[in-house]
Amino acid sequence: MRIKLLLGFIFINTFALGQSLKVEIDNTYNFKPSKLSKAEQQAKFPVMDKLFDKIKNDTAQYLPQLRSELAANGHNPYFYYDGCSLLLALSDKSADRNLIAQAIVKADLEDLNPEMYIRMLNQLANEGTNVTAAALKILNDDKFLFFLPQHVFTFDQGYALTYMLLPQKTTSYVDDLISVFKTSSPTAQRSILFTLWFVYSCKGDELIKAAIDDKSLSKDVRKFAKEVMAHSKLSQEEGDYIKTLGKAELSNLKTEALKRFSDEAVGELDLATKILRRDTSCLQ
Repeated sequence: MRIKLLLGFIFINTFALGQSLKVEIDNTYNFKPSKLSKAEQQAKFPVMDKLFDKIKNDTAQYLPQLRSELAANGHNPYFYYDGCSLLLALSDKSADRNLIAQAIVKADLEDLNPEMYIRMLNQLANEGTNVTAAALKILNDDKFLFFLPQHVFTFDQGYALTYMLLPQKTTSYVDDLISVFKTSSPTAQRSILFTLWFVYSCKGDELIKAAIDDKSLSKDVRKFAKEVMAHSKLSQEEGDYIKTLGKAELSNLKTEALKRFSDEAVGELDLATKILRRDTSCLQ
């Protein structure tokens, strides 16, 4: 009898703890950041910090619950972004990385810091996590961009998409880009063409070439497709610079550029793609 009562107490206590964190999450994330002033947003920080500290101070008890709530539906969209940020800081497990990539899709881009969103997904992609679904979300926001003041450089939607997808295997996203191309806005279509140029896959190049003469596309998109393909030629200056680099430096140029956010890194990525296009056949 005592054993039964003890088991019952453990079950009720565990259930209550789970319910408690769920309720606390919903009570904490009961707002939409984009609808609040900066002062109103800052007023929310102490409450969010309290929840974060609670989880960080007892990960054995609360980290499993955080995972469960991120996997569940129905929370405030901002929780999925904030909760993913916390999980990313607390765990380096592959399963948690995959959970983050899935859960953050439920966040609302309107409420997020674009730079932090891209940096998070870029990190995950560089670590081998498939972030395609989360990356494609930005195609629904033509104004998705962020500015790097220290480099006086803007990461627009095209660069953002490129930096999230390219660290992955092409099989993880090329078909997805092609499948959403026709139903995307002209801005998103240019971003897709831009990214596919950097990818340098046979399927991607077929789409870019077809877009040049596709009368169902806007004039600007057709013109952009033509400009993208013409951009592949190395300039004399670029050719001279390449001669100063060793084979190891050339092979690492693209990989390392995709880990850094700067105009210099973008220039290296551009150069590496031109070299790839000059020296190899398109990737199948």
